[in-house]
Amino acid sequence: MTLKILGGTFRNRSLKTPKGPQTRPTLAILRKAVFDICQQEIEGALVLDLFAGSGAMGLEALSRGAQHATFVDKDRYALSCIYENIKQFQLEDQTDVIGADVLATLKKLSARKLQFDIVTIDPPYAAAAQTALLTTLLTYLETHDMLKEGAIVFVEEGAPASLKPSCLKLEKLHHLNSRTFSQSVLHQFRYRLS
Repeated sequence: MTLKILGGTFRNRSLKTPKGPQTRPTLAILRKAVFDICQQEIEGALVLDLFAGSGAMGLEALSRGAQHATFVDKDRYALSCIYENIKQFQLEDQTDVIGADVLATLKKLSARKLQFDIVTIDPPYAAAAQTALLTTLLTYLETHDMLKEGAIVFVEEGAPASLKPSCLKLEKLHHLNSRTFSQSVLHQFRYRLS
């Protein structure tokens, strides 16, 4: 399957993608939906791409004007693809790649007082469905001051959705909507201090 950047400076450029069952590229229609939603906020944004896979989400954001993207994945093949994709677009100065567990990485980023405008969370579907992983990550982002005012958080999981936004005990991270795309569900949240 060929994965391409959909818009911006690198539009139609191909991405190297990891092979195997551990990673699954985000559907083009879903990626398009994400960037249609946040097109007004993308310019100059700081982006956090969790379970980054090929890095398509963060690279798409950079192509469309984001200032910086941090990619997190622990799969070595995924990391190799992310590094190759960054190199081909010459984006070394606008990126950080962290090869580690996502929650452990959030703790380190939080300790550095880093905050983000756009966060994408796209774990392997099996991991998201069988654990409280998504709830844990959303709660951590909210309670550890990792989001800027107005930040958008996108969560992708397999359909049918296991995440029940109405059951989340979040105070500042507000669920806006959930949409189904083929076998995937996209949840959108907005961070508001008041």
